[in-house]
Amino acid sequence: MKSQTRTRLIPILLFHLVLITASAGLAADPFQDVTDGIGLNGVGGGYAAWGDYNNDGWVDLTVDGQLWRNDNGKRFTRVKNVAFAGSGIWGDVDNDGDLDFFALGGKVYRNAEGESFKEIEQAIPEMPKSPMNATWADVNGDSFIDLYVTGYEDGGYHPDFLFRNKGDGTFEVIFRGPATPGRGVTACDYDEDGDIDIYVSNYRLVPNALLQNDGSGNLTDVAKYVKVDGDGDLGAWGHTIGSSWGDLDNDGHFDLFVGNFSHPPTYQDRPKFYRNLGKEKDWRFSDLSDDAGLHWQESYASPAIADFDNDGLLDLFFTTVYAGDRSVMYRNKGNWKFENVTADVKVDQPTTYQAAWADFDNDGYVDILNGGRLFKNPGGTNRWLKVRLSAGGKVNRTAFGSQVRVRLGEETLTRQVESATGQGNQNDLTLHFGLGAHDQDVQLEVRWPDGSKQALKDVKTNSIISVEKE
Repeated sequence: MKSQTRTRLIPILLFHLVLITASAGLAADPFQDVTDGIGLNGVGGGYAAWGDYNNDGWVDLTVDGQLWRNDNGKRFTRVKNVAFAGSGIWGDVDNDGDLDFFALGGKVYRNAEGESFKEIEQAIPEMPKSPMNATWADVNGDSFIDLYVTGYEDGGYHPDFLFRNKGDGTFEVIFRGPATPGRGVTACDYDEDGDIDIYVSNYRLVPNALLQNDGSGNLTDVAKYVKVDGDGDLGAWGHTIGSSWGDLDNDGHFDLFVGNFSHPPTYQDRPKFYRNLGKEKDWRFSDLSDDAGLHWQESYASPAIADFDNDGLLDLFFTTVYAGDRSVMYRNKGNWKFENVTADVKVDQPTTYQAAWADFDNDGYVDILNGGRLFKNPGGTNRWLKVRLSAGGKVNRTAFGSQVRVRLGEETLTRQVESATGQGNQNDLTLHFGLGAHDQDVQLEVRWPDGSKQALKDVKTNSIISVEKE
């Protein structure tokens, strides 16, 4: 059956409060801590996962197994009859159109049309010891999302597990990695060959793993073969806690930020900016960390990437976990230069792994949950676009692995629907594009994981669109 695209424009009321500009040296405006006033007092500081579980257009939240419903962007309500077995990630396990939940306690919960959740009995046959993180990825292209879970350490290192979704809500182990101290895990089709690849962040100076997919779900660690100009290979040599994919230079390729914790005074890999050099360079990377502008803190932990000022460039938020260190906001100034604007935005919670982005009030500017506090973005005059994807057929309903590109002049803004970022966190699945001052209609290209492409023309800025593939 021929694929079709449905596009739905969702009108919303806009409130532009203050001008944010990306010009070097100009201050950003402070975010507002709205935690208590919006009903989130008591929310924990553990891993955070944003997901619209009831399909009402307002993204909801889970933290530490608690479910918080977003009531039209004005208030959050604790759903007291739902308690998951710990933190986890959202994904449509059965392709029925609503988000189900996997908890790191080893349980899968089926969503009943946004009304209730029920545990799928014996969905997971066994779990890695000391599981730290998980990501969804349809590794074999059968339209059902599979599950990768990292094993950390407890009396020794433990292997990661890859679970195949059998299509009935249950899973089987099809891959066990080597015993490593795995922490963060995030997925991306970095080589643009139509199948999803997986990057695992390992601690204890153990090299990270880049698991390249052959298209059938067979994963091979190629990190030591993927050369990095200005460095060794993509395995890195650090205490990596979490990593994040994002097109940081708007060339249409997904770059990688590796979030390394590093002790003084001996040399260990500091956090790394790796630029993806694309097909012409055989998907090699270039290490652009030294001149990027990052300042050193010992206990850097979990990164999260988003365009907070809507200037069209993805920015970096980075948590820390030692007393005396603070979370940091780095604004992307272009040309792989980043500016520390933490003192201006006033989002810098200490000792936390929690950092996840979502536009909870649908005003077009992304907000952030950090250290048990929700910080609302002050907004600005820069334009934006939000894209919600839903798939079918050979593509998983959640559209994990799908990529959307927006061409603006000589630049290509690229986003992907991803499951997990950093260590244990999940950003909103709605794709967010900052467009700067561009106020003309734009064109989109959607690349679905089955290899098909769909173009959308005359898409208005400052809008939320839903694109459905059938």
